[in-house]
Amino acid sequence: MTHVLLLGRPTGIADNLASICVNEGYKLVDVSAVISYCRQLQSELGNAKSPAALLRGPISQALPAQSRDLQYGLDEADPSSCTEELRQCIVELARQLAPGWRLSIRDHRLQAPSGISVPLTSLEFIFIKMFALVEIGEPVSRKQIVKAFGEDYLSYDQNRIDTLVRRLRQKFTARAGIRLPLNTERVRGFSFGEPLIIDL
Repeated sequence: MTHVLLLGRPTGIADNLASICVNEGYKLVDVSAVISYCRQLQSELGNAKSPAALLRGPISQALPAQSRDLQYGLDEADPSSCTEELRQCIVELARQLAPGWRLSIRDHRLQAPSGISVPLTSLEFIFIKMFALVEIGEPVSRKQIVKAFGEDYLSYDQNRIDTLVRRLRQKFTARAGIRLPLNTERVRGFSFGEPLIIDL
């Protein structure tokens, strides 16, 4: 069962949100002190042998799951004072829970789940970044790719995209020893078959 951690109170639908999530099969976690909860999860992640072990371990019982009387809030009295700390906690948790593929905006590098990082050219970076902005496995069309490159679709040589994709795949096989989950979608374009996270 998927766990949902609610941060903040949506305007107008707060009373209905819990029942909507429960009806859709989600398990809601009642968190009154978000930063403390994130720190607790980080601590448990550090002590766990693998992410799979967490599903059977203490995290799933860390706080009671409730569909009613959900509490919202942060440790400090002024929520704005801990926004950055909360963001860092959540980002770090995301890194530990879902290592996935990571695209560095600053360094223009793509890191494999194994931790090996490979530098990207400008066009490779633009190309890969498109997949971080869509759902896992969702195709990105050739027209979208050409537009992102700043080129005219009607005059652009489509073979250049195929060459780019082939070189990217070869680069990751050679440097990271891993297959890049970049799939060719017949007629529709290309898709990325695994989680891809942008690192700022």
